Amino acid sequence: MEDDRRPPSPDPSYRSESPDTPRSGAGSADLAGVYQLMAQLLQQQQQIQLATMQPTSSYYERFRRLNPPVFDGGPDPIAAETWIRDMEKMFQALQFPEETKVRLAIPQLKGSAEFWWTTMEPAYPASRITWRDFTRLFYAEYFPDSVSQMKQDEFLTLTQSEHMSVLQYASKFNELGRFCP
Repeated sequence: MEDDRRPPSPDPSYRSESPDTPRSGAGSADLAGVYQLMAQLLQQQQQIQLATMQPTSSYYERFRRLNPPVFDGGPDPIAAETWIRDMEKMFQALQFPEETKVRLAIPQLKGSAEFWWTTMEPAYPASRITWRDFTRLFYAEYFPDSVSQMKQDEFLTLTQSEHMSVLQYASKFNELGRFCP
């Protein structure tokens, strides 16, 4: 004999309405309210995204106002290293996104540096190269390992001479220390 208290086996064609299932009437209004709220939240999120996205021209205008340095590709490797450092300070101060940095730096290349980039760009398009990769290429061209090694050696052999004040020594120490890992 079967127990009448036992629930029947579930039948896939049988659909019961649970207390959580909205019915026509008040439940439909609640569901419509949820959809409306979701639509409002989505619209707000899109507005926030549009407000935070700035066109490159806006970045360029802000960048130009700081009067960024120009690099002409001269033979002085310290000038090349200084140019990169100055550019990075500007990028950091203005909180530019990574993808804008190379495109902002390229117009600051003049003379032989501009010609150098013209030869590099077909292999490394400005729209795809990262700032890190750009600086690696730049340093390979304008601040070779031999110069870096020379500066490291100069740092390791730095001593304070009789004609050098403590302030001058500290300044030279800090200047050369940036070339040491």
